[in-house]
Amino acid sequence: MNSIKNPEQTTYFICREDETYTIVAHGSVEPNQTMNTGQPIMDEYLDKSEWEDKLIEGGITIEEL
Repeated sequence: MNSIKNPEQTTYFICREDETYTIVAHGSVEPNQTMNTGQPIMDEYLDKSEWEDKLIEGGITIEEL
């Protein structure tokens, strides 16, 4: 299981099923939060713009972009 537990700063994540970049979940974890996932691959980003770029590359658009 992958997890992010009480990070020092807001941490953005992308969960993938495989190396072909099939995104199954994405979001952020604040310093007072914990996030667990059963997905086999989880990429973490501290830079929000880098995270947003990766989402766009993966075909994901979110209204906040």
